Amino acid sequence: MMFGIPRSEEPNLYLLGIAWDGSSSYRRGAAQGPAAIREATSSKLYNSYTEDLVNLADAWSYMDLGDIAGRTFDEVVGKVERVVGERYRGELFLFLGGDHSITYAAFRALRRVAGRMGLIYFDAHPDLYPSYDGDPYSHACTLRRLVEEGLVRGEDVVIVGVRAPTPEQARFAEEHGISIIDVVEARRNPGINVSASPVYLSFDLDVLDPAYAPGVGNPEPGGLSTRELIDTVKSLNFEVAGFDVVELVPSHDPSGVTALAAAKIVREVLGLAARRARGSPGSPRSPP
Repeated sequence: MMFGIPRSEEPNLYLLGIAWDGSSSYRRGAAQGPAAIREATSSKLYNSYTEDLVNLADAWSYMDLGDIAGRTFDEVVGKVERVVGERYRGELFLFLGGDHSITYAAFRALRRVAGRMGLIYFDAHPDLYPSYDGDPYSHACTLRRLVEEGLVRGEDVVIVGVRAPTPEQARFAEEHGISIIDVVEARRNPGINVSASPVYLSFDLDVLDPAYAPGVGNPEPGGLSTRELIDTVKSLNFEVAGFDVVELVPSHDPSGVTALAAAKIVREVLGLAARRARGSPGSPRSPP
């Protein structure tokens, strides 16, 4: 049971795994990420309180919708859209990846039922390539596809923790109004501003330094610590419509430290979302 949060047939939180790593460009195995993150959120390990003493068991009830898989990315995208479209009535969605291409499927599905959203994209890489290894839907192209297909406005996007950009991707970001907060700036000033609300939060675990998250698809040294990332999360002041945690490769995480970092991110984002929901009587995400 996730952090001791009760299960419910009428939840205000949905959990959906997307077991896809078909576009991974280095280490494969992120399809096993959802199971590892679930295990790391066990109430046998964690109590239900966040660092700021938000009781998640009071704020949330959840339904685990299992994992979506498919032989092709189009199949995965279609399945995610059906599940979200059938279920969404204003609830918070948590998606577990999977490589970072699953954010395209998750954001697209939620955008179609929830309307315009801002996007805060935590990643060592901008993911703005036009195509990568001949695949325009590679995990290295996710954010570019979302912007070019009109699913999110460039000015509504902030990428946080970048330390592996290319000139081509930097130009695309500038031309489309995408804000990039590199890792140095993210350490110095964790404050983030986005023009649209609610927001979708996407956490590629390689935003963390490999010392804190070795079990990822494309590790990039020089990243944020887990403490720095959590402090950034806690500084956010937005309503959260949905979020994902991606790129955990359990076969490269023998000690489980990356999965534990993922669990920590999930717990503190749920606390953030609960705090933001307070004072909104009748909201599906308001604590019961």
